[in-house]
Amino acid sequence: MKVGLGTWSTVCAIVLSGVALSAATASADATDDAFVAALAKQRIAFADHNTAIAVAHTVCAQFDTTNKSGVIAMKLMKDTDLSLKQSGYFIGASVSAYCPQYVGRIDNSTNWLLPGPPLM
Repeated sequence: MKVGLGTWSTVCAIVLSGVALSAATASADATDDAFVAALAKQRIAFADHNTAIAVAHTVCAQFDTTNKSGVIAMKLMKDTDLSLKQSGYFIGASVSAYCPQYVGRIDNSTNWLLPGPPLM
């Protein structure tokens, strides 16, 4: 059986795509694991890891429509059973893990809702 140059390049492209996909999956798994571990450290629990990760991606998508992390925190509180403090941490962890381009958009607009002395 003769295999032409075109066939070999197609085979190589498929193999290289598979290797790249495997590397991307391993990287994504490490990010997901670190994100879930950060939530666990703060005792923030979801029904399963995939739900937490999906909500984190939703948080990132919400930064496309608003510049206020406080608005996102209030929505997160409404949609989950997280407290304000947990919502704020969740947003920070989400941005850190999945959308670091939005780090500058995290604000202190909901500090007035927190009990205790004002945060500076």
